[in-house]
Amino acid sequence: MRLPAMRPSARLVKLATGLCAAALAVSAGRIWLPELQPPLVMLWWTAGAALLGGMLLDALTGYRVPGLDGNRQLARNLALGVRSTVTLEMENLGERRLRLETCDQVPPQLAAAGLPREVELQPGQAARVEYPVTPQRRGQARFGRIEALVSSPWGLWQKKVTLGEPTSARVYPDFLGVSSLQALSTEQSLRYLGLNQQQRRGEGMDFHQLREYRRGDSQRQVDWRASARLRRLISREYQDERDQQIIYLLDCGRRMRARDDGYSHFDHALNALLLSAYVAVRQGDAVGLQAFATGNGQRRARLAPTRGDDSINLLLNHVYDLHTSTAHSDYSTAARELMESQQKRALVVLVTNLRDEDSDELLAAVELLSRRHLVMVASLRERALDELVRSPVEEFPAALEHLATVDLVQRRQRLLQHLRARNVIVADARPERMHLALVENYWRLKRSGRL
Repeated sequence: MRLPAMRPSARLVKLATGLCAAALAVSAGRIWLPELQPPLVMLWWTAGAALLGGMLLDALTGYRVPGLDGNRQLARNLALGVRSTVTLEMENLGERRLRLETCDQVPPQLAAAGLPREVELQPGQAARVEYPVTPQRRGQARFGRIEALVSSPWGLWQKKVTLGEPTSARVYPDFLGVSSLQALSTEQSLRYLGLNQQQRRGEGMDFHQLREYRRGDSQRQVDWRASARLRRLISREYQDERDQQIIYLLDCGRRMRARDDGYSHFDHALNALLLSAYVAVRQGDAVGLQAFATGNGQRRARLAPTRGDDSINLLLNHVYDLHTSTAHSDYSTAARELMESQQKRALVVLVTNLRDEDSDELLAAVELLSRRHLVMVASLRERALDELVRSPVEEFPAALEHLATVDLVQRRQRLLQHLRARNVIVADARPERMHLALVENYWRLKRSGRL
């Protein structure tokens, strides 16, 4: 809702209310104190005229607000669900003292607190207003201009002023988990995720590259000649095997809209995808993405496999504004499209939310993919179903709900068993633990030599 350019202040409303109350008192004086009626009427008219004159004069002097400047400072990249701070910088370059209420045009996908804020600025004085925002949805977050209600000199009016310029920020998946791993070695990264690295017996490690020493690197990794030449510690980085490709086949259909821990399964899937992709990139593998059931409004459905330091940034920029749709998850079509676009053998990780009614279509899609690729199916399991299975049953309606839930879980488990019987790797975990399941299965494939 747009505010008018000038609006009465709370002080003016109180004065006008008092003047109306005085009018009622003067009217009542005709009955109770008729001898005081003429001076009271004269006094009321005098007060009214003074208030009206003051209103007009204050409006004229307060309509212009020269010299007020403002701008906004915020991070250009935000993480979903991670609190950040926005700073409004206000400066009074004019010659009169300014009292104002400052607010901001915050995008609807951000939850903000601490606004509006009252600020008083002397001539030549600057002030900073900070307020927290928490992103609730990924994508482009567009801020409007800063809004301020500046009080007139006598405080009877408030003038709406807009300051600064519109700015925008990108809301990414929660990439702080990835950024926390960047300063760690591969072994430390796996330990951070709760996994232990175990190399195959008798297998040597191939030299990959030289890089700066990181805390946790062993002394055997230090290249002393390079360190002496560059006068800083340099480590050798090794790898088991290069030139492997991982393609994430990401379900964007309506089932991924289920929510756990305040986030959709799709957001949990993106977090798991990014963390596991980062581990794969650290091993020298290339990662790519193909989304399906994206609906008609989203065109960037495929990202070709890339490797190297920039691959995670490419993946982040590709998926940050990718959202679920109401479309059906067509596994068969997704498998055919992937077979056409991906000719080289790869590890295909299908990230979805399975149901037993998907059995025939899913098994056919997996059989098609398995002709050329190694297939992993990652199915996110709803926390609510696990809780219903474990909850005590005390009444008949609860018993019916319990039996229906158990039947659903058992049928899903039978589908997963059918997949395992066809040599398909299965990652079945709650959304918040899916990243661990993906990394563990990936590392098991590495150790076994299948990848």
